Amino acid sequence: MKKVKKALVVYYARNYGALDVVKKALDKNKIAASYVKRENEAAIKRGVRKTDAVIVVGGDGTLLRASHFIETTPVLHISSSTDKNEAFFARATRKDAYRKIRLLTKGKYKIIRLLRLEATLNGKKLPFKALNEVYAGSQEAYHVSRYALMIGRKKEEQKSSGVLIATPAGSHAWAKSAGGATLPLTAKKIEYVVREPYVGRLTKPKMTKGVLGSSQSITLISKIWESHEGVVVIDSYKKEFEFKNGDKLVVRAAKQPLNLIYF
Repeated sequence: MKKVKKALVVYYARNYGALDVVKKALDKNKIAASYVKRENEAAIKRGVRKTDAVIVVGGDGTLLRASHFIETTPVLHISSSTDKNEAFFARATRKDAYRKIRLLTKGKYKIIRLLRLEATLNGKKLPFKALNEVYAGSQEAYHVSRYALMIGRKKEEQKSSGVLIATPAGSHAWAKSAGGATLPLTAKKIEYVVREPYVGRLTKPKMTKGVLGSSQSITLISKIWESHEGVVVIDSYKKEFEFKNGDKLVVRAAKQPLNLIYF
């Protein structure tokens, strides 16, 4: 693999001293580095274009945020605290950060390509790809989400607590908690899970979960009442996209995966 000489470090402010460990390791291994807080999206976008690798210091939330602004640049996730963070994507910790950063300088690392999702809303592509999942439904968890779900020629009108469309990585996260299947990280699949589908006299949904090929897409037509607010959210990120009555959401596998570094 390419030897890493320049790195962009994206970090969470609450990193329990892990950032200092990473800084020392980068300095000792003579890797030129710039440092950006995860909230500084503009700086991440600029920095990614000028670096050999992105090093994320934090938990999974920090990795997910950074991934939204990364195309082909490889990413190493270093867990800031194995006691406080799940760090599902992490392939290094503060304990072995020096050794693994040293391996970057020698090009002795591998890449796992993680499938991502892209979404279009009323024909307009949303600004970043999902590494875990896309959620569509009511903004408030206690409001019913109404929509039409379409996969290929199949269509069904449903009421539920919203729909999750997940990647293989995301199948280990929210989608798993919602009752979805757990997929291998390298699978070329996407899955959908209808959260708490309502079954009643007029509504008996059958399309409540499933695993699809990466060439397939999922379409949702919002039928959410105007008195309730519908949203589309990517990777549980704070930015919400309005999903009002009549809006059309299409989700499919993105062409560009995330290149995650491992050893």
